[in-house]
Amino acid sequence: MTKYIWYFRKLTSLILLTFFFISPQKTLAQINPMPVKVAFIGDSGAASDFQKVLNLIKQEGAQMVLHQGDFAYDDGQSNWENMINATLGANFPYLGSNGNHDSWSSYAPFFKDRLSTMGMNENAISTSNASYSVIYKDLKLVFSKENGDAGFIQSQLTGDNHTWKICSWHKNMNAMQVGGKSDEQGWGDYEECRKAGAIIATAHEHSYHRTKTLTSTQNQTVDQTCANPNSVCVSPGRTFVFVSGLGGRSIRNQDRCLPTGPPYGCKGEWANIYTSDQNAQYGALFITFNYQNDPVKAHAYFKNISNQTIDEFDIKAGLGNGGVTVTPYGDTITPGKPGDADGNGLVDGLDYVIWLNNYNQQTTGAGRGDFNNSGYVDGLDYVIWLNNYNK
Repeated sequence: MTKYIWYFRKLTSLILLTFFFISPQKTLAQINPMPVKVAFIGDSGAASDFQKVLNLIKQEGAQMVLHQGDFAYDDGQSNWENMINATLGANFPYLGSNGNHDSWSSYAPFFKDRLSTMGMNENAISTSNASYSVIYKDLKLVFSKENGDAGFIQSQLTGDNHTWKICSWHKNMNAMQVGGKSDEQGWGDYEECRKAGAIIATAHEHSYHRTKTLTSTQNQTVDQTCANPNSVCVSPGRTFVFVSGLGGRSIRNQDRCLPTGPPYGCKGEWANIYTSDQNAQYGALFITFNYQNDPVKAHAYFKNISNQTIDEFDIKAGLGNGGVTVTPYGDTITPGKPGDADGNGLVDGLDYVIWLNNYNQQTTGAGRGDFNNSGYVDGLDYVIWLNNYNK
């Protein structure tokens, strides 16, 4: 019997290798993607405090920077570029949105060159129009120009099936920041991104603050089915918004949604506020997508240059092609068909991940990958999944 089990496991391994290296439909990287850690900053300047933020980004092991505008101010663009290159490297993935202190035609060549070193088409960026969109490590990134470009955002996100989508721009709407900024970007940008389930990254106000999950940005409506301030949800129709403007160029106070501590005022939409009223220091927001190789989970934290973690939260995503809530892998559910662990009526890569996470364990139920109800998750269950894959 022991010999039979050994041969069976060898056969199962061969089937796995054959399927994932020959099948054109799915690759292992698509089903079980590698984590990607992104740093979000804005309003940096090019002086010593920006250098401290760059040092923090390097220290935290970020694999990419998304800079939400206001780059060098009057500190000199060449100084700004040299600081980035010296600290992170000339080939480090670094993209940005134009701010009100930036001349896009001047900065666009820097970002075009970055696209080229990232192995992407530099022509995705125009020197005359700061709205652009790229896909990097399966992250859909949409950058909107100063004062808004809702039509462009809609054109880029309509029908897009990426699980992780990020909208990036510089300016705000008054209700989407807690300082003194007025209505500038336009609600169209915010709402188009919310409809698509895209995370909204902004700056402009020199502080850090983040909302809870919102089903309307314009009305600041909190999603009561995902209201935990430390765990937000993104899927078509809901998302969260943050301002990360502590890149190194001054720190401002909290004017709106007082008091300065939780529970904050206004409509209860704010999960975390960090301004001069909370003794803020410069820092960055870090988000690791595909956290722990989970394609629908991300983990985020804001850390300052004194290595203090100010905000920490999890992000749960719906499926890339629709607002389907994904059942946590450990939960037992009623499957839709053999091999359908999450009960969504499809036998796909997410069901494989559930099987893989429970492989070689004693557990019962298709919701845990035990498709033949033997009480053990093994190669026979994989064969059931494979025989029903994509059906």
